[in-house]
Amino acid sequence: MFKKNSIVILLFFCSNYTNSQTIQELLNYSIDKPNGTARFESMGGAFGALGGDLSAININPASSSVFNDNEYGFTLGTQKKSNNSIFFGNPTATNNSRFSFNHGGGVWLLKNYGEGNIKKVSFAINAQTNNSYDDFIEIRGKNPINSIDKFFLNNSSGFNADDLSVGNNETVSGVYKFLGQNYGYSSQQAFLAYQAYLLNFDTNSNAFVSQAKYDNGVDQRHILESKGVNTKYNLNISLQFKEDYYFGLNINTHEIRSETYIIHKENNFSIDSPINEITFENSIVTGGEGFSFQLGGIAKFNKFRLGITYDSPTWYSLWDETFQSLETKSTDSNGLNYIDKIDPRILNSYPRYTIKTPSKLTTSAAIIFGKIGLISLDLISVDYSNIKLKPNRDFSIKNSKISNELSNTLNIRFGGELRLNQLSLRTGYSEMKDPYKRNNMYNTNKSMSLGLGYDFGETLINISYLKLENNKTHQLFDSGLTDLSQIKSNNYFTNLSIIFKF
Repeated sequence: MFKKNSIVILLFFCSNYTNSQTIQELLNYSIDKPNGTARFESMGGAFGALGGDLSAININPASSSVFNDNEYGFTLGTQKKSNNSIFFGNPTATNNSRFSFNHGGGVWLLKNYGEGNIKKVSFAINAQTNNSYDDFIEIRGKNPINSIDKFFLNNSSGFNADDLSVGNNETVSGVYKFLGQNYGYSSQQAFLAYQAYLLNFDTNSNAFVSQAKYDNGVDQRHILESKGVNTKYNLNISLQFKEDYYFGLNINTHEIRSETYIIHKENNFSIDSPINEITFENSIVTGGEGFSFQLGGIAKFNKFRLGITYDSPTWYSLWDETFQSLETKSTDSNGLNYIDKIDPRILNSYPRYTIKTPSKLTTSAAIIFGKIGLISLDLISVDYSNIKLKPNRDFSIKNSKISNELSNTLNIRFGGELRLNQLSLRTGYSEMKDPYKRNNMYNTNKSMSLGLGYDFGETLINISYLKLENNKTHQLFDSGLTDLSQIKSNNYFTNLSIIFKF
């Protein structure tokens, strides 16, 4: 569970925390993992050339005019997730689960609109989970070369002991706040370490040095718990032109809310180390809104269907808040033991910033086998190197790093459906490629799904089961302690959709 503290809330502005976030954290806002209707999920989300499903509107806005009836519906789901980490050869397993409302929406049709070539006009509203940030990862192992002290040493560069001291008429909270307001994130990290006696100032070298010794390595435990969701809302209009052509537009709004709690612990330092244990806690809250639009079309050629969709970039306006503390246990030269916990009880509030995610192009094809069934395929091209943070004057280094490390991907979705009168059997597969230019950060996401549905006439019941496999690496911190842990994740989604025709 998230740690709850009674804190003194002092809001202030300083340099952006986002500069300290890793690229994989920023990717979370750019990668779409939609969780929609059970039919959509069971067919791998391959609906770009099909339409006729409420979640398909989120893929291709022309989908709503493919409907033959007005519909509205909702989807409930459960997710079970297992994470298995390996850190310097040591495995650790965790499990978590959640229940959620994944989707809700409706479509309304105006048939035989006028006497011209417009056969149908449709309007739809849609809301669904675009990405879930719920996660729990535990990493354990003996690090032979690095400690969290290197993170604090890197952040101490350019400061001296006077900068990070607490005067007679000052408080820890007051100095921590002052540093954040005037010198930014790095000064606060250095302050925590100096006040907790993890760092000492060497007047000969005019630089900070670590009090921790770990000639034979150090035991580390790193826990990351996150909660939150990226929700996408579609406002849709679509039309059917003549018999075989469909065109649509989505105006989308996005809402992000995520909370991440990180606790990093170290012990078993060298026998002669003044530092015996370190506990570093961070809580990060991110929230904000975004805007995007989609243009799409579907064409019928007898039993064949073709679809194309352009997804604009999403422009997010986000804010961050952080709360942190550092505790050390140490022994002095006389053998006396100390516990120093530096808890400023300050909530750091940072200026809003903008993330522009990359645009997407989806091309789709499907074959309809009369009333027997269908198969469908989507190809999605996304260039993640186009992620941009603004204002550029604050994020030029981070933007350059994103451009150099990320690349274009071609992702696929495939689905099939077999119809046996009122009963439908479905299966699907999807694959999202590694967005990194180097292959040791984030491997392919693969999902396999099954489902069934039954048409009661005016009501449809659909059920889906999906397994998502993901292998990736997790970098502990952005600087100093940048060691990587391998994470193998298995996600199991079960969805139930109830659809009403009217």
